[in-house]
Amino acid sequence: CALKTHPNMFIISEESAFRGETLPDIVNRIADAGQERAEKGKNFGSVLIPEGLLQHISAYKHLIDELNELFKGCTNQEEKQSCADKCIKDENFVKETLTPWSFSLYCTLPEFMKVQLINEQEISGEINLSMIETEKLLAHFVSVELKRRKDKKVYKGAFAPVTHFFGYQGRSAHPSKFDCSLASTMGFAAAALLNAGLTGYTVSVKELTSPVENWRVGGVPILALLRSQPKAGYKRNELVVPSQE
Repeated sequence: CALKTHPNMFIISEESAFRGETLPDIVNRIADAGQERAEKGKNFGSVLIPEGLLQHISAYKHLIDELNELFKGCTNQEEKQSCADKCIKDENFVKETLTPWSFSLYCTLPEFMKVQLINEQEISGEINLSMIETEKLLAHFVSVELKRRKDKKVYKGAFAPVTHFFGYQGRSAHPSKFDCSLASTMGFAAAALLNAGLTGYTVSVKELTSPVENWRVGGVPILALLRSQPKAGYKRNELVVPSQE
């Protein structure tokens, strides 16, 4: 999406997770970009944000997991609704239910985000991340940070965020020339591996920022990529290939 739309800044969930970034880290990165552009007289810009970002930020992942566990304990819709009402209206209930760290994080959230985390759930009881307005949460905290900088006289621009959600439009965009080259390369390499009798392998393509003729194509055993991690919704671990791999 970033290659097609050329935003001024874009965030990749897996990259943020690899760096161990917190939400304030990401907020400061966006605020820094806005401040730098304002100093150049460019008091405008766009930021591309992935919908599953919160699940890749450690503190929010723990909060989401704890809320998921809370609602999975409900046996019917009435219990879920009662639990949701308590989470929104009864601070003591939330304090007793969540761990101290998650409760502290929950208290820092604006009211609209608390409501979304509590009310937007799948049938399974898990929070529906695609319905969480991560972009509005970031816009809120960036507004707070830029106001703080303006009070300290280090930021002189104006910030009036307008957010949009383009989940389905983003997934249905036409492939770029790079997409086509990469897909063709991986398809040909997969066929070559099969022809050589190498099953249980996944295709690896490196040096992607170089010209196509310099790409390094090979195969990696799937077993080398497997990691053991908890399976959402179950009290057991499962072998998976993490998305960042």
